[in-house]
Amino acid sequence: MSLHGCIYGLLATVALTSFAVAQDPEADKLKKEADAAYQSADFAKCLELTTKVLAQNPKDHKALYLRASAHVELGIVRRDGKELRSGIEDARESLRAGGSNEIDYYLPYMYGMTSLSNLEGKKEHAEVVLQVGQSVLARTNLTPEQRANILYQRAGAYVSMQNVEAAAQDYQAAIKSNPLHLGAHVGLAESYAVSGQADKALAAFSSAVDAFPSNPLVFNNRGLFEQRQGQLKEAIADFNKAIQIDPKFAVAYANRGFSNQSERNLAAAEADYSEAIKQDAKHPLFYSLRGTCRLSQLNVNGAIDDYNQAIRLDPQNPTGQADLGFAKYFARDYAGALASFDQSIAMNPNMRYLNPWRTWTLVLLGKADSLGPILEATTKRPEAERDWIDQMVLFLNGKVSEQDLVKTVDKATNATMKNAQLCEAYYFIAERRGQAGDKANATAFYQQVLKTNAVDLSAYRGAQFQLRAAGN
Repeated sequence: MSLHGCIYGLLATVALTSFAVAQDPEADKLKKEADAAYQSADFAKCLELTTKVLAQNPKDHKALYLRASAHVELGIVRRDGKELRSGIEDARESLRAGGSNEIDYYLPYMYGMTSLSNLEGKKEHAEVVLQVGQSVLARTNLTPEQRANILYQRAGAYVSMQNVEAAAQDYQAAIKSNPLHLGAHVGLAESYAVSGQADKALAAFSSAVDAFPSNPLVFNNRGLFEQRQGQLKEAIADFNKAIQIDPKFAVAYANRGFSNQSERNLAAAEADYSEAIKQDAKHPLFYSLRGTCRLSQLNVNGAIDDYNQAIRLDPQNPTGQADLGFAKYFARDYAGALASFDQSIAMNPNMRYLNPWRTWTLVLLGKADSLGPILEATTKRPEAERDWIDQMVLFLNGKVSEQDLVKTVDKATNATMKNAQLCEAYYFIAERRGQAGDKANATAFYQQVLKTNAVDLSAYRGAQFQLRAAGN
């Protein structure tokens, strides 16, 4: 897990219009305040202020443009198609009221349509962006900045359609038109990264650093790329630079924390997450990351506190509920764990990896008679189509032996996947041995779990908690 720390939409590409003195001084004042709110990423405030202006003058095209931009940004953050459509409609109205020569007014429209394409998985929305972009780029009176902004938005549509080569060409053209276009520099680097061209990606990130040596975002984003490449020391150095430039850059602290955690420097990682929370106490992911770091240090109560706070800030996140479920499980609050696991599945049925944990939690609660629905979901699947999750469910229901479970692991061709499955197999074998009173062999299997070094898996943490409880 990692944080991007760069807004790849309107904020990264365009400063909103500086408003001339309007005939209505109060409306002009509200629009300037809305502009400032938008630039500081307070999109809700921008929405509130522009709505006041539009209540008095529904045809104020600059207010429509600002409100369109705020709607789109909020729609992306909330993954809300209705919000995105509101932004798209406001952008259309701003063009109708202000005229098609207001080139900046196309930006929230294009960005909104691309974001809607990503949200709904409908490439036709992105195709509209390509058509609009082509039409606007055909004009001969565009300023270099305007051309770069339109190219940047069209590149985003190409990314949405998984045409990375065309996206890279547009990003390059945007940089040629405006060498100081931050979004295009970062977008080009990310497009190379997505397409597996690591050398070109690193060169593009470094080019962005050269172009913007005082911008913490470019160091943060290069650090993220290095983090994904496993170059953790280089990543930490870039996050350090980002923080040196902006000591209040919460995302850079969180990203450095993740790199420290990957290096198993857990105390430093927790300190970084705490600093990220200090700088931005309303970001649920920061609490989630610190919670997981605390759990890795066997601080289950601290983890539960953090996960609860993450859920308060983002109550509809199924992963947050799952995280809380695991923490409660390790705290031996099995009823609470089951409730969280069930809620996570109810929010997102694709969270199937929870089914073995739900199964075993029911066993620990003495509710084996309630296992039917979970087992049925596995047994109704043709045997040839059953995956690792199904095999664990069958094992925990006594339908597969220890030997057969491990043989299923042997079928895993990917070495990392095989190691992860062995970790889970040994953990649940240990759990069943312990439940049957075979404590000595249970301990041996928990120790086998730790030998896999699959430190990010819940099964690994479970073995740590069990061995600590046993005094090992």
